[in-house]
Amino acid sequence: MPGGVVITHGLRSVYAKFGTALRNVSAVELGRQVITELIERADIDPQRVDEVIVGCAGNPVDAANIARVLALKTNLPRTVPAVTVQRNCGSGLEAITSAVERIRSGRAQVVIAAGVESMSHYPLFFSAATQAKFEALAQARTVGARLGALSRFRPRDFSPEIALEAGLTDPVCGLNMGETA
Repeated sequence: MPGGVVITHGLRSVYAKFGTALRNVSAVELGRQVITELIERADIDPQRVDEVIVGCAGNPVDAANIARVLALKTNLPRTVPAVTVQRNCGSGLEAITSAVERIRSGRAQVVIAAGVESMSHYPLFFSAATQAKFEALAQARTVGARLGALSRFRPRDFSPEIALEAGLTDPVCGLNMGETA
């Protein structure tokens, strides 16, 4: 079929429930293992890879463009461009459709498309009021000022907000992504 696109290989990592067997494995490490194995199994010449596209609903803070980090950690040539796409739970599929678009448009012939997450590594964050208390503590210079800043903390201040929950909640209607999809 002229202009057709073929998916030649597929591979996924093992998966586990949040906070269990894979809690100490980062999204970068999961992605590195899968892409490295995919390249080996598919017998892909790294020099032929035109682009890497990775879907990620919540990029790790230490790998803001996780696609680029994975391209480099899987020993693809440094000249291979890599882009991260985000469409919440559809991010992996967005990577695949983006790869198809690149190939159909003639801008690429070989694209590695992937999706990666590590739910156990999503950050927790504190409310603005609690952050202000931490800032006051950090700025306190004397023992008395530090004790005063510490005395303003309340137990509720140590109840973090879950970044994943906040990120997947529609700010317009307050429903989670699964309810609005």
